[in-house]
Amino acid sequence: MTQKAYVRATKPTLIFGIIVTAAFLIFGIIFFVVLMKEGSGIGMAFMAFFVFIILLMGGVYIHNLRNYNKSVESNVAEEIVIGDSTLIQATGKTGVTFDDKLRKLEGLRKEGLISEEEFRKKRTEIIEQKW
Repeated sequence: MTQKAYVRATKPTLIFGIIVTAAFLIFGIIFFVVLMKEGSGIGMAFMAFFVFIILLMGGVYIHNLRNYNKSVESNVAEEIVIGDSTLIQATGKTGVTFDDKLRKLEGLRKEGLISEEEFRKKRTEIIEQKW
């Protein structure tokens, strides 16, 4: 049994990302203007690319913040598949169902590996567990 999990940024992280992106955008624009006054063509090209990338990053942050309470898939950073071993480690549950435990216990009794008294005691424990 596998499950999907979605990894996404928290609201404070998105807000912080927008603030940092705005600071980098201001820096990029100021630096672009300085390079424009000096006439550095390659520097201006690099800063134009820098500003473009910063605008894309800011757009992603703003999109994710605006859609934060909507579906998870619309603003997810990554979708991961959780395997059985990961679920066991995270939840402490083995994934063994109630009836699986009883069938295994019955098999142990039939094979003579446990006594009738041990069987009844363990069966009572299993039945009293939350399921």
